[in-house]
Amino acid sequence: MSNCKEILILQTGGTIDKTYPQHPGAYGYEIGQPAVVNILARASPCLPCRIESVCTKDSQEITETDRENILRLVVDANQDLVLITHGTDTLCETARYLVRAGVGQGSDYGPGVGEKVVVLTGADKPECMKDSDADFNVGFALGVLLSSSRGVFVTMEGAVIPGTHVVRNKDGKFLDERYVLSDF
Repeated sequence: MSNCKEILILQTGGTIDKTYPQHPGAYGYEIGQPAVVNILARASPCLPCRIESVCTKDSQEITETDRENILRLVVDANQDLVLITHGTDTLCETARYLVRAGVGQGSDYGPGVGEKVVVLTGADKPECMKDSDADFNVGFALGVLLSSSRGVFVTMEGAVIPGTHVVRNKDGKFLDERYVLSDF
């Protein structure tokens, strides 16, 4: 039985979850607790959210096994609304993976799978930075999640792109491939 009264948020890591080094002598960013914990503490979503960590990786390190784990969690979830925070480098690949598996693609794919709404988002700057885009992207993603009937979508910088058509250009912008007029 599905539960539309709760949003499932899956953490995979990526820039959005990066924090300053936590260990003496360490340098570079580390992936820490889900950034959405801090974001949700500052906001008041209209539905309760359950947060699960799938992995804590830079998205360039996401493997097919990680994508299988994401898919399994989405398919097995009681929730119909799923937000995935993800690194931006391979976010498009994960979105297309979920679409190919039938997530959000209609009832032909089995009960509970084809009717889900999944939104993937991330950030260009870590949530811990003052000028991060993380709060905006997560807030916007939650709005898209609550206003969509089914499907897999990528939301970044105010854009909503179907997972079937999302591409990222050489400037790092997420676009709908149907409307791209030039090479990336």
